[in-house]
Amino acid sequence: MNFTDFNIPMICWVAFVMVVWFESDIVTTIANLTNTRNLLKINEFSKYKLEIDVMSNYPNFLYSMYPGYLTKLLSCPICLCFWTTLFSVNLLVLAYGYNPLFAYLLFPINYISSLFLYLIVRKLL
Repeated sequence: MNFTDFNIPMICWVAFVMVVWFESDIVTTIANLTNTRNLLKINEFSKYKLEIDVMSNYPNFLYSMYPGYLTKLLSCPICLCFWTTLFSVNLLVLAYGYNPLFAYLLFPINYISSLFLYLIVRKLL
């Protein structure tokens, strides 16, 4: 197996993570299933959504109520795509022993492809 065997699945995986994070209610569902509503501030999010911004999603709520580096990272599709792509490339290099130079040369292609795929899926939703 070579690196290109993992390239398309990695692009799809990063786009999938972004679609689930930005375009679904996964956080509220998980919070209800695991009884972590207080920890994840789900009650505040529900109130925020009813009173301030009906169209808001959980990542935007986090950044508007708790501004900081981490919440900016979690609410910005460009940032989140960059870091999840970087994590995926590093995982392939470390776990499968790929040549780091080759992997990092393909990083921009993976990043732009993942972001492009996310934006296409977002447009179709």
